[in-house]
Amino acid sequence: MSVALIELSDDPSAPPAATRPSVRRHRRLGLALAAVLALALAGAVPAAAVYWRHAGVVPLPAAADFQVVGGRLYTLDVADGRRITSAWTMRPLRRLWRAATTADDAPGGALQGGGSVQAVGGHVLLRAGQATTVLDARTGAVRWTSPVPVLPLTDDIGLVQAERFRPGTEYDESSGAPGALYFSSSGQPHTEPPEVTELRGVDLTTGQPRWSARFPGSIYPARARGRVAGVLVLASGRLSLRAAESGAVLREQSLARIPGAQSWGDVVGDLLLVRQAAADDGTVVTAYAMDTLAPRWRRTEPAAAGNSATCTGLACEKGRSHLVVLDPGTGRPRWRTTGDVDLQTGAGYALEVQSGRSRPLRALDPASGVPVVDLSAWQTFATGPSAAPLVLARREAGRGTAFGVLLPGRRAIQRLGQSRAAVTDCSADSRFVACRAAAGVEVWAYSAG
Repeated sequence: MSVALIELSDDPSAPPAATRPSVRRHRRLGLALAAVLALALAGAVPAAAVYWRHAGVVPLPAAADFQVVGGRLYTLDVADGRRITSAWTMRPLRRLWRAATTADDAPGGALQGGGSVQAVGGHVLLRAGQATTVLDARTGAVRWTSPVPVLPLTDDIGLVQAERFRPGTEYDESSGAPGALYFSSSGQPHTEPPEVTELRGVDLTTGQPRWSARFPGSIYPARARGRVAGVLVLASGRLSLRAAESGAVLREQSLARIPGAQSWGDVVGDLLLVRQAAADDGTVVTAYAMDTLAPRWRRTEPAAAGNSATCTGLACEKGRSHLVVLDPGTGRPRWRTTGDVDLQTGAGYALEVQSGRSRPLRALDPASGVPVVDLSAWQTFATGPSAAPLVLARREAGRGTAFGVLLPGRRAIQRLGQSRAAVTDCSADSRFVACRAAAGVEVWAYSAG
């Protein structure tokens, strides 16, 4: 396209300019106008500002794992019978520290690859199987190790639990015998529920107990959300809220029990969904506010045998071949899925994901289920908290991998940039993306307006 520039004046008698504008100035104006006209003719609009920069590559074996957490990259590997964890800064990409631990991560004591990382205050919690190792976030020094999971309640307090089972109730996994199983915190299955379960609030820096509480039978603990720093405990027909620092009971609520039913909890937003499942009579679900423990609603879910669809971050009910999304305030059905999809949340949307493949399909309005953004052109995605940006990736023939981002509240995917490498699984936060490639873990810094 060629564009001619003509200088116009409101005053037909205006004298000509005393000096002739430079050719360079005309060239800049011409190129700018040409770009605007080209965009208009193509039906496009200028993209918001995007920053995309390749930060580097971290060598990592294919069997090892990695995570982007809080602006850092953590790599997790096993070598010579030890678990190797490294923390990397992103700007510039360099290793901060390397920690070697010997914590077993399976009931049989065998080390396995992979794991997960949480950054809490000045601590890094490394979860491998059922074991947790707490590291100093600044130096990587090992603070202490727990054979069972550690649930952070605050930046300084964690929660661990231990069960006491009746002798002789250990399940023989080689037998394949049917029946209900009850797992200990260390992952050991039993044929009966525990006689007693103990909760301990521990100092995250030292692992030393701050408080303890004992309960008959099985329990379900969950970190309280909202203004109260504490733990919700579902135990033996009662729901209680305990202070994180002292374990003191702040609130308590009795629960209607169904004889012979198994109970468990599920946190969705500011609700604790207490589920009680009877054999063939479906599941009774009661929603409780996490701050006041007041019951919000109650409903009975029909039995949905054979439906393997998952729902994460939303209040859902399983149908025989679909999911029904419930209103968190009332428990009434809002909308339902169609087809073989799982649901989760990302960028403030409900995400339809192809079951079993983690391929994104659509971003939906979580209140109505109305499709907002088509994601089907992308092959994979990485997301952090539900309100964080959704980073997408796809292979492009002869061009490597393309990246895009869906920002919260936006109704279109913004193109980020390109990588010459073909990548697979990715991890991301609001500033960095890391993906597995042939050379190791490729890292990029990004921002989008």
